[in-house]
Amino acid sequence: MKLNKTATCLVLLLICIGVDAWAKPAFSIGTAQIVISSVYWGDSITSPISARPGDVNVPLSIVLANGGDDVARGVTARLDLVRPFTFDYYQNGERLSSSFVSITAGDIQAGQSQRLRFILSIASNATEGIYRLSLQLSYSSARELQQVVVRQSVDVPVWRGKLNIQRVATLPEKIYPGSVGVLLRVWIVNTGQGAEQDVELRLTLEKPFKASSSSSDKIFLGTVPSYQVSMAEFHFDVDDAAKYGGCSLSLLYTTGTGALSLMGRVDLYLEQKVRFQITGVNPEQISPGDVGVTFSFSVKNTGSVAAKSVRVQLRPGNYFSGTLTDFLGTLEPGEQKTAFATLDVDGKAPEGDQRIDLRIDWTQDENSLYDTIAVSLKVRRQPFFIQYAPQLVLVVLAIALLTYYRRRRQKTRTK
Repeated sequence: MKLNKTATCLVLLLICIGVDAWAKPAFSIGTAQIVISSVYWGDSITSPISARPGDVNVPLSIVLANGGDDVARGVTARLDLVRPFTFDYYQNGERLSSSFVSITAGDIQAGQSQRLRFILSIASNATEGIYRLSLQLSYSSARELQQVVVRQSVDVPVWRGKLNIQRVATLPEKIYPGSVGVLLRVWIVNTGQGAEQDVELRLTLEKPFKASSSSSDKIFLGTVPSYQVSMAEFHFDVDDAAKYGGCSLSLLYTTGTGALSLMGRVDLYLEQKVRFQITGVNPEQISPGDVGVTFSFSVKNTGSVAAKSVRVQLRPGNYFSGTLTDFLGTLEPGEQKTAFATLDVDGKAPEGDQRIDLRIDWTQDENSLYDTIAVSLKVRRQPFFIQYAPQLVLVVLAIALLTYYRRRRQKTRTK
């Protein structure tokens, strides 16, 4: 019996459907599959930290993800540790260490993830590099009773940071003995593989240097990432008695452990500063109540560089007034000029040696500098007969004139 063409195709289709239905089960059972999706030091994947030799109780985050299509029940992770890692804990007040850490993660839904936090310590003599640890995972699928135990590798990096001084600058660029509030900028670069956390810098300031204000010799930088540059600013003063020439300061740092380490030396140069000598003070003595006293003194440049736009200003105190400023122009090395001022002395000025400050302002190498030199001026009251001599002369003249007129009148009457 022959089948027509349509019937033949229908038979072949039924045969194919039957074979396919026989080859596949009526339904499929879903399975859970736990894998490691990420590993990093710290508690945030967006802000990871670096682990260094000697670190204690550092959090290591391992993120587990369920890549299957079923719930993973009773997930447990055991991290086996090798040197230089340990897990430290206390029992009955005694510090103990373990070579593994176990954490129960519970259930993880299909397509979901969960972060596990392992607290580890690293030996101080550990070498830098990437260490491979073994993580054992135990779990079961919700639809299967069979327990799954797998091991996966975890690569854990341990790096040190290495802080170095990249460059140094001061503002102003040239500094001198007596400079105040000098701004020192230091650029720090981390040339190590790991970041340095809790970085604090301290500038050692010994005589003739001192901090301009409290804590202006130290700064907290925080985290300095690997191959990143950070800038630190310090402020210091220079003693006026400092000698010009090269000098250096030590820059120390700590990373939160409290121990200071030397990062490097900061080299500075103190420029030569013009020095002045005051001589020929005239007068050396004045009296209370004096008015319009011409006060003069000589200013000599005892340095080896020129001082330009030299201005001298007297700062004598509350009992003196008048014209107290004089301009001397340029003083070449060894040159001497005389400055003049006009003093009025208060009648209530106390007797004794009065200190007068002479402030000298000048320009040197395009920098505005100043210096203050103290001179002593004697204030003495004149003896009574000298102090009131003009009045006495007037009285004597008046008496003489009066006597003269009386005698003249008497002679006129007798005639």
